[in-house]
Amino acid sequence: MSDDLAALTPDLASLGWTDEHERWAEQEGPSLIRGRVARVSRGYSLVFTGGEAVLAATASIRSQHDLAPATGDFVLLRDEDEEGQEEDGPVVAAIAERTTALARRAPGRVPEPQVLVANIDDVFVMHGLDRELNLRRLERQLVVSWESGAQPVIVLTKPDTIDNVAEVVAEVETIAVGVDVLAVSPIDGTGLDEIARRVAPGRTVAMMGLSGIGKSTLVNALTNGVVQRTGEVRATDRRGRHTTVTRDLIPIPDGGLLIDTPGIREIGLWQAYDGLATTFPAIEAATGSCRFADCAHDQEPGCAIREAIADGSIDPRRLEHWTDLSGELALQEEQLIEFDRRVESRDRAEAERRRDQERSNTKRRKTATRKGRRKK
Repeated sequence: MSDDLAALTPDLASLGWTDEHERWAEQEGPSLIRGRVARVSRGYSLVFTGGEAVLAATASIRSQHDLAPATGDFVLLRDEDEEGQEEDGPVVAAIAERTTALARRAPGRVPEPQVLVANIDDVFVMHGLDRELNLRRLERQLVVSWESGAQPVIVLTKPDTIDNVAEVVAEVETIAVGVDVLAVSPIDGTGLDEIARRVAPGRTVAMMGLSGIGKSTLVNALTNGVVQRTGEVRATDRRGRHTTVTRDLIPIPDGGLLIDTPGIREIGLWQAYDGLATTFPAIEAATGSCRFADCAHDQEPGCAIREAIADGSIDPRRLEHWTDLSGELALQEEQLIEFDRRVESRDRAEAERRRDQERSNTKRRKTATRKGRRKK
């Protein structure tokens, strides 16, 4: 195990830094430190800078101003504050515009997004064949993956645990329009060449799936055992060692970068309308052909959805899940409208309170002035 993964990215180019990033950096500040976020945890970001790793702070005030970094972000770090005074360690000063972003609805009652990883080329949607096949979970993960702007790839691990691999692959392909479905086994090498081709120099791939499905085993196979754990990276900074395991950027010795994510059992959609349409293209196309724009696809005449189900071109199970996911997005939209309404109402009430307070203060000042004149 190498405890210095940053050494596997000896320069900025090996991190995916491009001429466009450099032009952006020159505009932001030529003296700022260039790098890419390898891990985010509790207000700090571990940043690979080309041969070294730096632990940089991200203050809460910065998070509120769209400077909340995610693993995979290209960033600039500053060692001094705005007045030229030395900071208490490096801080994230700027984040480059993301080309892609894998996001979900953040846990909690407030409707807001949480970016899991950024600037990825592919998403490996992983499922272990040692457990019951869950097509609904795969469909949800495909929606999120397509919405990110990256290319999803379904990776079926542990094919050695079943006898009917080809049948399962064919079944998964029925819900994976435009997506490659790969059965991959590091044990006998099945599918590893195709995986390695996708994790080529200059490319970044995120892995998504439940815990225990073989993500770490795949990482070990691609790194020839160089990386066996992802929690230990030596950081050259003023704050010592940082070993929290989160979403980690892992350099591959032959080039390319993987982002290993902790197992997520449920992943909420975040305004994933495009991802939903791309995952369910036949249903989306049929909805546009219904006679009535507000067709509920139930008993209405001229319903293209029911006609497609009748001729077998749409699977009723797929329609049921599409309906559920569409309902989830519709509810989220209602929550966002209500949330915005409450914020607007609160801001209006606060403005009125300040206005009343100012009027009261003005009245008191005028009263005090008149009393002062009478005494004279």
